[in-house]
Amino acid sequence: MIVAWRLEQAPVRAQLDLIAALDAAGADAALLPCESLASPDPILIAGAASRRAPSIGLVPTLMPWLQPPFHTARALGTLDALTSGRAGWFVDTAAPTFSSTDDTDRWNASGVTDDLALEQAADDYLAAVFALWNSWEPGALVADVARGQYVDPAKVHVTNHRGDFFSVRGPLNMPRSPQGRPVVFAASGSGAAAVADVVIAATEADVDGAQEAGCRVLLEVRGEAALAPPPTAADGYLVTGVADGALAGQLIHGVLPALVEARDPATLLRDRLGLPEARFAWTPGENA
Repeated sequence: MIVAWRLEQAPVRAQLDLIAALDAAGADAALLPCESLASPDPILIAGAASRRAPSIGLVPTLMPWLQPPFHTARALGTLDALTSGRAGWFVDTAAPTFSSTDDTDRWNASGVTDDLALEQAADDYLAAVFALWNSWEPGALVADVARGQYVDPAKVHVTNHRGDFFSVRGPLNMPRSPQGRPVVFAASGSGAAAVADVVIAATEADVDGAQEAGCRVLLEVRGEAALAPPPTAADGYLVTGVADGALAGQLIHGVLPALVEARDPATLLRDRLGLPEARFAWTPGENA
């Protein structure tokens, strides 16, 4: 069974300690929270945790509304490189809870109340990020000092994504990351679920429909219910609603050992989750 854990918002030290404990217990992934603009940056926490937790997948939660697609693609690609292929992204497409005073002519999610417009914008944002991750082919980085050649220009492609909400020329200014791209997590029923590699099902009734997309499906078990996870057709569980404390200790030391199996600590997150390599391969597109 795959076992992932969604951390609660907590002081950075507590998050780092919990991630280290989950790593030692053999959990497959830790989803890092980002509840507001004032929350600690989950990508920075993931980077700090990577030194203390050398095996677990590190999955920051990011909303499409917080920064341009280029910044998200670069930050998560950098995290994937830093962790040697253990990065993921939980895509939170909920309506923004903040207001922005951006006075440019760019589309701004702040204040938008049309659910359909937000869903379409999230789809466009994901397409822009995926296009940037696809802008470098494998082997594009040459780094030949003797010849003075850094890249093979034929393998680096201008993205030229022009959507209804977001535009980005590209290419990304970093080489292709170890996994090809980070693993994408999303909640069942969200717009991002259609392109996610791992879908979180809130109930058992949601599992079958989510599996039709060919992704991995995790059943959410919340709080004390995680002490006795119900039988499921899902590929594993996502533990949520557990703060660091006695319950967390019971789960980490009593429940997790019976659910997880030993895995190669050097495994890419996509392989640890049993995702096919083809999902992460470079694909020729209009920018190729």
